[in-house]
Amino acid sequence: MRWRGVARVASPVLAWSVGQSRRPLNTEAASFRKRANAPSVSRAKDVSVICVGWFGSQQRHLDKYCETWRKIGVKRVICYSPSVKAILLRRFCEREARKFLQNLPKPEGKVVWHLFSQGGFTFFGSVLQEDLKCEIKDSVAAVVFDCGPSLGLTREDAVVGVLTGVLKAKDEETALSVYNRKWFKTFWDNGWAVYDRMIYGDWNASVLRSFGSLEKAKQFYLYSAEDKVIGYRAIEEFISRQEEGGKKVALAKKWETGKHVNLLREHENEYVCCLQTIYNDVLLQ
Repeated sequence: MRWRGVARVASPVLAWSVGQSRRPLNTEAASFRKRANAPSVSRAKDVSVICVGWFGSQQRHLDKYCETWRKIGVKRVICYSPSVKAILLRRFCEREARKFLQNLPKPEGKVVWHLFSQGGFTFFGSVLQEDLKCEIKDSVAAVVFDCGPSLGLTREDAVVGVLTGVLKAKDEETALSVYNRKWFKTFWDNGWAVYDRMIYGDWNASVLRSFGSLEKAKQFYLYSAEDKVIGYRAIEEFISRQEEGGKKVALAKKWETGKHVNLLREHENEYVCCLQTIYNDVLLQ
C-alpha cells in the first residue's frame, strides 16, 4: 500500500499519537479563541492527525491540509487518499482498509481523524469494521468532519461528487448542468437506483453502525451553506442524529459561502483558527 502522507513530519519515525459545550451553528471562529489555551510542547507529542481524502482526491489536494496541521503544532500527520474503487465498491474498500491498518503504526496517545466528504467517512467506517482489536477505536480522541457527512448520499449528491472528483467537471454548478441534461439524467438515475439497492444502501448502513460505536470521541463539523455536493441541511440532520444519540458534538461551524472541500482556501484564517481550537481541545482532554 502506498502511504500518501506528508513525509515532512517532525519525527523521523511515525509513532502513533495523532491530531463541552455544544457550539451553536454559525458560531464565529473568533468566539472559540477564548477557550483555545496554548498547548505545552511536552503534550503536543501526544497528538497525531490522520487526514482521509474525499472521492477522487489526490496527494496534492491533501498536502495543504497536512501542512496546516503541522504548522499549528501537530508533530505527526498522515494523509491518505482512498482509491476511487474503494469508495465505489464495498469489497475493495474493506480490502484497502485492511491494508491501511497493516501499515499503520500501533496507536499511542490521542488520535484526530480529519475526514473529508462522504468518501472519507465511508473509508473510516470500513477501518473501524476491520479494527478487530479495537486499537483504532480506543485511540480516537476526535473526529473532524470536513464538508460532510450525510446519513446517506442521494443520486444528486453522488453525481456532483463523481463529475467533480473523477471526471473533473469545472465546478459544482457545471456538474449540475451536466446532470440536468435529459439523456444523462435518465442514465444516471437508473444506474444509481441499481447501485443503491445492490451495494450502497446496506454498505452505508454498516458504516453508520460502525461509527455509532465511537462513544467517547468528540465530533467537530466544518461545512458550508453553499455546498452543492453534500448540502448543509443533510449535514445538520447528521449532527442532530448524533446529538440525539448522546454523542459529543463540540463544534459545528457553518460558513455561508464555500465550495465542497475548499474551505481552507476560501476561509483560510477562520479555518486555521478552527483547527487550532480543535487541536488545543484534544490536548486538554
